[in-house]
Amino acid sequence: MDKLKQKVSDVWSEKIDDNYDFSAKVYWLAVPEVHRRYSKKLIGDHQGSWISYCCEKFLGERLPVKHMAVIGCGNGQLERGLSSLNAFVECDAFDISDRAVEFARNEARSQGITNIHYIHTDIEEYEFPDAYYDAIWFKESLHHISKLEHVCKGVSRSLKDDGFLFIEEYVGPNRFALSDRQKEVLNAVFTLLPKQYRKSFFRNYSGKYQKQVSIPNPQQVKKVDPSEAVRSSDILPVLSEYFDIVEQRELGGTLLHFLLHGIAGNFSEEDPNSMKLLQLLFSIEDVLIEVGDLSSDFVSIAANPQK
Repeated sequence: MDKLKQKVSDVWSEKIDDNYDFSAKVYWLAVPEVHRRYSKKLIGDHQGSWISYCCEKFLGERLPVKHMAVIGCGNGQLERGLSSLNAFVECDAFDISDRAVEFARNEARSQGITNIHYIHTDIEEYEFPDAYYDAIWFKESLHHISKLEHVCKGVSRSLKDDGFLFIEEYVGPNRFALSDRQKEVLNAVFTLLPKQYRKSFFRNYSGKYQKQVSIPNPQQVKKVDPSEAVRSSDILPVLSEYFDIVEQRELGGTLLHFLLHGIAGNFSEEDPNSMKLLQLLFSIEDVLIEVGDLSSDFVSIAANPQK
């Protein structure tokens, strides 16, 4: 494994042990009200999770299918969820982080799950078997892949003719190099938040107040994690080369992803005024996407391999 890939592996191994960056204090989707809104866009009125929605709507009476795969499995939550639904006979789960694979394998073992096979590998170098899988899943992992054409071609070839690709992904600007318009709107909307709702929960700034929205620096993003959003804006065009899209849902996040970063902990259901402010932010994002001023940075897709 080269130095860049080792850096990526190390970054995600550390996140297995320290999940603060995805806590409700700093991460937008960890805020319950934000997550409910996102889920509504993701699965509508379905009573369940994204994976149960996909399984019921697209796989239905075929369940349990013979072979599934999860690419970028992380802590293993997705494939354990599929196991609880009796969705597969066998499942392969891949991740570049050896620590993540170890953690996920131990969690599955502790729950008595024996039909998930964990594979520590760089998926960009993996040779997929032909016409083998009934379904392949990416959840917030495809935007970490630089060799999109190679991986998507391999995934398409590895799915059976009636197989499904399911993704839930960030597809916004590469390495969060936001457009001038996106930054303009973010800065303007951030000024609408009263000071008490701009209290920072970043570890090095705890107790202080943010004076401006936390807009990423693409060079710093690359330095911290070379895989982060490496070719995110190319995902949709590349997918269209190898798959027929059956369903695509726009999930938003274009503003909220960055607006709430570091200040998410200020928005609690115990504070009704913070919920009113969230509704305002929801409306602004939704309207600007609906009128075409901004595009949705997050999508979910169900697709079949092109024949």
